[in-house]
Amino acid sequence: MSNKIETKNCQNCKNPFTIEPDDFLFYEKMKVPPPTWCPECRKQRRLSWRNDLSLYSRKCDLCNKNIISLYSPDGPMKSVYCQKCWWSDGWDPKSYAQEYDFSKSFFEQFAELQRRVPALAMVNDNGIGSLNCEYTQDFARSKNCYMVFIAWKLEECLYSVYLLDGKEIVDSLNSMGECEAIYETVYTEKCYRCRNVYYSVALSDCNFCWDCRDCSDCFLSVGIRHKRYCFKNKEYTKEEYNRILAEYRLDTHAGAERAMKELLSIFPLYPRKFSSLRNCVNCTGDALINGKNSRDCFNVQRPEDCRWVENSDTPKASYDLSVGGELDQCYEGITPDHSYRSRFSIFSWKNTEVSYVDGCHSSKDIFGCCGLKKAQYCVLNKQYSKEEYEELISKIKKQMDEIPYIDSKGRTYKHGEFFPTELSYFAYNETVAQDFFPITQKQAEEEKICWQEHFQVTTGKETISLDKLPESISDVSDTILNETLRCSLCARNYRIVPSELMFYRKMRIPIPHNCFHCRAGARFGLRNPFSLWHRQCQCSSQKSENGIYQNTVKHQHREGKCPNEFETSYSPDRKEIVYCESCYNAEVV
Repeated sequence: MSNKIETKNCQNCKNPFTIEPDDFLFYEKMKVPPPTWCPECRKQRRLSWRNDLSLYSRKCDLCNKNIISLYSPDGPMKSVYCQKCWWSDGWDPKSYAQEYDFSKSFFEQFAELQRRVPALAMVNDNGIGSLNCEYTQDFARSKNCYMVFIAWKLEECLYSVYLLDGKEIVDSLNSMGECEAIYETVYTEKCYRCRNVYYSVALSDCNFCWDCRDCSDCFLSVGIRHKRYCFKNKEYTKEEYNRILAEYRLDTHAGAERAMKELLSIFPLYPRKFSSLRNCVNCTGDALINGKNSRDCFNVQRPEDCRWVENSDTPKASYDLSVGGELDQCYEGITPDHSYRSRFSIFSWKNTEVSYVDGCHSSKDIFGCCGLKKAQYCVLNKQYSKEEYEELISKIKKQMDEIPYIDSKGRTYKHGEFFPTELSYFAYNETVAQDFFPITQKQAEEEKICWQEHFQVTTGKETISLDKLPESISDVSDTILNETLRCSLCARNYRIVPSELMFYRKMRIPIPHNCFHCRAGARFGLRNPFSLWHRQCQCSSQKSENGIYQNTVKHQHREGKCPNEFETSYSPDRKEIVYCESCYNAEVV
């Protein structure tokens, strides 16, 4: 094994970053040069090509049907097709083929192709692998889902982001598998009939709980294990517990608001485990399950030999991925699901040995292509023989180094770089990059990055005010389905759909007073950042008589504090008490 370690200065932020021996081995195996951008800047550039939640109404440019799309009607994409048309044989992506021009940079030519080839309105497999899931994005292998994003293997789910393998999930974020009938959750696994539970595993019939495991019938509790009939971490009889639960009236908006306010006031007082690494060996990051030899990864199940991978399911030997499932040896990609040796890809599934592809599926040995299905030996969508393809690819890689793309800030893009942000067909503030790396409109204009000033939002069309809504879900009639509501936070109009109302009645949940976007934003605010800081265990904090931990400067800095150090997604300036694993396990109830 090579012991080579190299420190470079990032082309973008100018800060130093280190390329380690294992990294060099990966790049050699993938036949790509080492990166010239640091990991954070690579992620920002990649996410500037990923739009998850900014949606627009427009028409399919093939069948003229009214559709919902990721692409603004006034954006640069010339044609957008609905799912049925795009996946059909009614058009030929090879008809958009371009001859490679060795006098122009590769990225410039590829951007021209991207804008000419019809785009898929919403990236899902509705009508193929999924049924009745038209209004979903980055989504597959599911049934009867609506407004769900970055998910697969689901049934009857609504208004959620990043779900794996579940049923009847509404208003949730990062459900990691085997959940059913859950509402308003963040980072849950194997939970059943729960609402407002966070960072919890194997709960049933629990309400407003944080960091709990293997519990049932618990309410407003934090950090408990193997308990039943607990309220604020104290055990009661079944009768006492049911009386307390009934007193809160969680079927009403006021009752639910009261419970959430109390939970948010007490959970910071309890210690946090430095990271959620369950059944992991030699891993760093957060929210990892059954991982092996994976570093700097976040919200991933079954990673193996990976680095800088986020929101993924079963990735192997892969680096720099923003979402992806059941893939192997992939690099710098956005959702290269079921792919092998995919490099620099955008929403391209089931591919082998592909590079610089966008919206290509079930293909092999293609380079610089858009919208191809079941293709091989293509460059810029033009068909070649195997011999012609291999010879041309060798020449193109050399030409990419000799005539690189140079952006407005003078950064060079040779072979081995992901697509430049300034060539993205999305406005920066439409993309996930704005959530993780926010910039101003002025900064975007200075860098010649597109900026969206006209998001599609409906306001002023409400037919009922929130104060006229029944307080309890028991009093809500079917007429609510004909009403238009107004978000209490952003004033956006929204409606209640039939499957949503059915779920609320089943789970005894009041009608929400905020739109999906504001509800999702609140959940995002409860998620730790996908970054790591080096810290020391704070286990010198003391328990008070009522069982609540006291987070004071005196306790944090007293002598005799645990010497264990770790990498954590809790930054040093946050107020939570952060423990190493051994201290945390010794203290949880």
